[in-house]
Amino acid sequence: MTAVMRLSPEPIWSFAPDGSVIDIADPRPEVVCFLEIGNVLSKIARFDGRNPGMAFSVAQHSVMGAQAIINEGGSPADGALFLLHDGHEYIVGDQSRPSQELYSSASHHFYGEERMSDAVATCKSAWDEVIYYAAGLPGPEAWTQKQAALVKSMDARMCRAEAIALFGPRAAERFPKSKPPNLTSAIKPWAPMKAEEEFRKLAYRLIGEGSVIGQAATAAAARSSR
Repeated sequence: MTAVMRLSPEPIWSFAPDGSVIDIADPRPEVVCFLEIGNVLSKIARFDGRNPGMAFSVAQHSVMGAQAIINEGGSPADGALFLLHDGHEYIVGDQSRPSQELYSSASHHFYGEERMSDAVATCKSAWDEVIYYAAGLPGPEAWTQKQAALVKSMDARMCRAEAIALFGPRAAERFPKSKPPNLTSAIKPWAPMKAEEEFRKLAYRLIGEGSVIGQAATAAAARSSR
């Protein structure tokens, strides 16, 4: 794991599910909990929740994309890389691409500089490093070109397939053509509890049940005094 520095000179406290707090400006592997990642991502909506009907969660996106990679001949490790590729959102939330573009454009328009997207990328990258390290996997900066291309390609293919399934065929106009992912099931939003459960089950399978449970215990111990 590359060295990860503080993201802010002062602590920035955020609640954990047990009522304790973590300093989200201080990325550390010992505070990472994969069960909490699944819980939080199951309640974060893709596309800012703009689709008709029930929200399609980041957890479901992560599970379906990871399974598609495996269905297409990828290794369990490849699937695990995708399962966790949005894991940072359990700490920093979801800054959707349109929102980031709006903030960056407004920053440039009103204040003469456009650094919001850089700050978002820095914070995401720092938490990615410790999340993957906690899982016993290489962080994105250490991925091979093949691994990076695989995750990026599946993310884009999933995004297009999700948009078409959730918003209708007209949404396809906003994306370059790509091969649909080899999904295990149709893209229909899961309830948060199902998305969390499916994320947990796939984490057990791809990361290891012992590793997932052990990391949860480590995170609980690290926060016990907060």
